[in-house]
Amino acid sequence: MNNPEEKEITFVMPFGPQHPASGHFNAMITCAGENVVDLKAYPGYLHRGFEKLMEYRTHVQNTMLSDRVCILDPFSNEMAYVHAAEISSGVEAPERAKYIRAIMAELGRILSHLTWIGIMSSALGLESGAKIAWGDREKIIRLNEVITGGRLYPCYFMPGGVRDDITGDMAGEISRVLDTLEDKGKLYDDFVFFNTTFTTRTNGIGVINAEDAVALGATGPTLRATGMGSDVRKDEPYDAYPCVDLEIVTMEKGDAYSRSMVRRGEIAASISLIRQLLQKMPAGDFKVKWPMTKKVPPGETYFCCEAARGELCFHMVSDGTDKPYRVKIRGPSFSLALAVFPYLSRGVQIADIPAIYWSLDPCPADMDR
Repeated sequence: MNNPEEKEITFVMPFGPQHPASGHFNAMITCAGENVVDLKAYPGYLHRGFEKLMEYRTHVQNTMLSDRVCILDPFSNEMAYVHAAEISSGVEAPERAKYIRAIMAELGRILSHLTWIGIMSSALGLESGAKIAWGDREKIIRLNEVITGGRLYPCYFMPGGVRDDITGDMAGEISRVLDTLEDKGKLYDDFVFFNTTFTTRTNGIGVINAEDAVALGATGPTLRATGMGSDVRKDEPYDAYPCVDLEIVTMEKGDAYSRSMVRRGEIAASISLIRQLLQKMPAGDFKVKWPMTKKVPPGETYFCCEAARGELCFHMVSDGTDKPYRVKIRGPSFSLALAVFPYLSRGVQIADIPAIYWSLDPCPADMDR
């Protein structure tokens, strides 16, 4: 018989940073048998000091750095940065540039969610789903290369517009890729979302309600999976988003499966948005002149956009020079990995940790910056 006064035996084990399901992220897990008692996050493996580096580069040069804040969703980071720079200087991009930015941001959202499908599938042992997702991800990367000249680091948005125009041939290629991805929907359902292994590993796992999600700073799919239809594109629309019919995808249970299904729905919603944007995109200029050494008046700016993982904000302080005096980034992954993940991990089994972590889809580069 067990002695009721006997102290519970616990041990500590690492999750990452070399763990194949941690993604350059480290956490120390305190366990009692197979049960997780506590989890403490230790980030910092991808810290590169982007916010400080931006103080030493002009507003145009910083576009290149913003890409690298999260390689998985580069256009959203470019979007938030260039808007902050434009508001600081009082410059507005042409209408065509606003449509092009929204198109590329939605392609970036699809790219991010496809990458997530591949990683989540691999973490749960669904290698067929992972291989299909990585193959389709390449189609978006190829579009990036054709339109921007860069595959993973497009450096395409710039203060005052975009670097190059989208031609008719490029628009046609975007439509063909969207048709291909739409046709793959049932394949993803069969191999991933409705696969018995996937549903068993995610249903009822890592549950969070809307009140706790808000208190812990969750945004994006994690918050929308609790039933809250919060989306910056709808709440505070920017660029061409006021001109299109935007579907906000929500679920109710707030578990790992709900977060997954929100991303599944958002891929279809982004496809619909891109088609609307391509159809309505006006002719005209795609950028206004912004000299490399343009001086920005003193002041402070705060701009938020809806990135693939949630609310992404840039706080920029200008001092009248051609470089920002200070830049601070509020990325969605910081709260997801350092607050929500430990909260959801307590009381679960060790085997549930990868499913919970990747259902949140944090980007380690974003949380470390």
